[in-house]
Amino acid sequence: MSCDAIPANSAKILLKILLYSLCSALFAIFLNSAYANPEIRSIKTKEKVVALTFDDGPSMPYTDQILSILAKHQVKATFFVMGIHAKSHLPLLKKMVEAGHEIGNHSMYHDKENKKSVAMLAKELPQVDKIIRQSGYTGEIMFRSPFGLTSDTLRSTLIQLNKKNFLFDFLSQDWENPESHIIVDRVVSHAKPGHIIVLHDGGKGRSPTVQATDIIIEKLKNKGYQFVTASELIKYGPAKY
Repeated sequence: MSCDAIPANSAKILLKILLYSLCSALFAIFLNSAYANPEIRSIKTKEKVVALTFDDGPSMPYTDQILSILAKHQVKATFFVMGIHAKSHLPLLKKMVEAGHEIGNHSMYHDKENKKSVAMLAKELPQVDKIIRQSGYTGEIMFRSPFGLTSDTLRSTLIQLNKKNFLFDFLSQDWENPESHIIVDRVVSHAKPGHIIVLHDGGKGRSPTVQATDIIIEKLKNKGYQFVTASELIKYGPAKY
C-alpha cells in the first residue's frame, strides 16, 4: 500500500507516534549523558565510617610496611594499583589480596586518562584488570583516575565498562613527603562520615606516609570511626559527585 492510500487521520496518528518515539529516545540519550556519572567523591552518611585508600603501588618496601600496620590494627584498605607496578610486584599484590584488602585500577602508567580516546581507554583499563585478576583477586575492581582528572570521554568509557571512579574531595598531599605529623594533622582534621582518605604507597620516600598511617588509624579509631573498603563505603548512602 502506498502512502497516498493511508487515511489522513491515520497518517496524523502515525506521525504523532513517530515523533513521540523520537522525543523519548532523545530524552533517554540526554538523561544518560547528563546524569549518568560514575564518579564518587564521598558518601552522604551520618555513620562514622571512612575508606582508607592507597595509590600508585604496589612498591617495596612501603606497601609491605603498610600491610603490617593494617594487620596490626585489623583494618582493611583499598589499594588503587598501577598496572605496570602490579605486574612487576605480582607476589606482593597476591599478599595484599590474601590479607583481604580491596584492589582498584589506577591506570597502567598513571597517564592523564582524560586526554585519551574511548578506544584507548577501553583497551588499557581491562589490561590492568587482567593483571589484578592474576593475583587471585575476585572482587569488584573500581577505578581511580590519575590526578583525579575526569572528562566526558572517560565517564562514557567507565559507564561502558560498568566501573565506578572512586575519587576524593580532599588530598593530604603526602606525595610531597612532608613530615608524618603534617600528614596526620591534614587527614584527621578533614575526616568526616563518608570521607575517602587518599594516601600513597607508591613512589619514593614514602616512610612519612607509612608512619602517618599508623597514627591516623589510632586517632580516628579513638574518635569513633570505623574503617571500611571502598565497596563497603558506598553501601552507607548516596554518592557525592
